[in-house]
Amino acid sequence: MITAKNFKSFRAVSVFSFAVLLELARGGVPWVPAFLLAVAALAYLRLNGGAEWKDSPWAVFWACLACYLATFRWHGGDDVTNSLIPFCVLRHGTLALNPVLDPWLTGKANDFTVVFGPNTLSVYAIAGGILALPLYVVPVLAGVVPSEQFLHNLSKISGSVITAASAAALFAAIRGRASPEWALCLALLYGLGSWTFSVSSQALWQHAPGLLGTSLGLLGLAGAGFWMDALAGFGFGLAVAGRPDTIFYAAAAGVYVLFRRTRRVPGFAAGAAVPAILLGSYWLYYTGRLRPPESEFQSTIFAGFQPSAFLALWASPTRGLFFFFPAAAFGAWGAWKRRRDDGLWLLAPCVATAVFMSFYVNWTGGQTFGPRYFATAALVLTYLCADLERDVRSSDPTLRLWCGAVAGSVLIHALGGFLNWPGSYALTTQAEQVWWWSLHPISNMFTARGGLGGLNPFVRAGIGMIVLGAFAYLSVRLCRELRDVR
Repeated sequence: MITAKNFKSFRAVSVFSFAVLLELARGGVPWVPAFLLAVAALAYLRLNGGAEWKDSPWAVFWACLACYLATFRWHGGDDVTNSLIPFCVLRHGTLALNPVLDPWLTGKANDFTVVFGPNTLSVYAIAGGILALPLYVVPVLAGVVPSEQFLHNLSKISGSVITAASAAALFAAIRGRASPEWALCLALLYGLGSWTFSVSSQALWQHAPGLLGTSLGLLGLAGAGFWMDALAGFGFGLAVAGRPDTIFYAAAAGVYVLFRRTRRVPGFAAGAAVPAILLGSYWLYYTGRLRPPESEFQSTIFAGFQPSAFLALWASPTRGLFFFFPAAAFGAWGAWKRRRDDGLWLLAPCVATAVFMSFYVNWTGGQTFGPRYFATAALVLTYLCADLERDVRSSDPTLRLWCGAVAGSVLIHALGGFLNWPGSYALTTQAEQVWWWSLHPISNMFTARGGLGGLNPFVRAGIGMIVLGAFAYLSVRLCRELRDVR
C-alpha cells in the first residue's frame, strides 16, 4: 500500500521504471535503467519494509536481479532463437522463425533451426521466448528495429528476470520450513552461488525457464491444497517445456506424488496438463506430429555410456559438480535426512542427469562454465538443505564448513559472471582439458590466459588476493550472522 510515508520511495522506483520503458521504446540500451530499477526497488524495500524487509521473496528477486545485471556483459550464443521469438509472436503472430531468418540467421540457420514444410522452427525449446514476451511489448509497440546489441540487451534482461524469479520462488518454498535467515542464505546460495549467476542469468538460455518451473514445482510441493498441487504440476510441466532434460525432476516429482501423496494427484495432474497441452499444440500445429521438432537432431548426439565423463562430471576441476558447487555435499546430507519423505526422490534425478549426460557425445557442453547441466541439480540440492538449519547452526565446525562452502560457491560463480569463461571453444580440446587444474575459475584468475590475463602479473596477483580476501571475509561474516545463540 502506498502511503504518504513511503510515497517518495515509490516515486523513485516509478521514475526508474519509466526510464526502462523509455529506453526500450527508443531502441536504446535498456540494460542500465533496468539495473538502476533493480537497485532502486531493493532500496525501496530496505527503507520501507521495516526490520523484516529481508523476509520477502521480493527482496531476493531484486537483490539477485541487481547482481545479475551488474556484470554488464552478455554471455550468450545459443539464445539467438529465443531472443527472436517474441518479435515473431508480437509482430507476425507466429512461433516460426521465417520472418527473422534474414538477417539474424543468415548463414547459420542450420545450427539453430529445423524445417517442417513451410515452417522454420527453433531447434531449442521455446518456453524462454514465450516467458520473455512482456519485456518485448514496449519496443514492439514503439516500432523498434532491433540491432544486435539491442537483442543482446533484451536477452540478458529476460534471462536475468526469469532466473531471479526462480530464486524468489525457492525462498518462498523454503520459508515455511526454516528461519528467515536460513531461508535467505539458501536463496542467495542458489541465486548467487550456482549457475543461476554464471550462466542462466547471462542470456535467454533454456536454463532460466527450466529453473523457474522447477522452483515453482518445489513451492507447490511445499504447500498444501488443490491449488498448490496444481502449482507443483504446472511448475514441473513448465520446467520440461523450458529445458527437456528436466524431465528427470518432473518424473521424480510425479512418481513421488503418485505413490506417496496420492491425494495430491488430481491437482498435480491438472496443473501439469496446462503446459503439456500448450507444448503438444505447438508441436502438432507446426510439425503435424506430437513430437519435438528437434527430436531427429537430438537422436544423433548420443552414443554409449562414457565412464570417464561420469567421473569428470562429479570431480574434475573444469566440469565437476563439487568443484563448482561445493555446497552440493550438504544437499546430499539434506536428502539423506529427508529420506523418509521426498529427499531421495529429489536426489535421484540429480544422479540421473549425470548418467544421462554421460551418454552425450559432446558432454563437455561447448564453451561454457563448468558442468552447467547441473543448474537444476544445484536448485534441488539447495532446497534439500532446508532441514539442516539446526544441525549446521548449532555446531561451530559444521557452521564454518557451511559458510566456507557458501562463500566458495558465490566466489566461483561471481568469477563466471564477471570474467571470461576458462577453456577452449573446440570440443576435442575441452575433453583434453578436463583435468587441467589451471582452468578452474579460482586458479585461472591468476594465470596469464585467465580473465585478468591482460594485467601485469603483480597487479593480477594483487587483485586475485583481494578477491579471495573479500570472500574469506564473507565466510566469516556469514558465520557471525548464522551462529546459533543458544
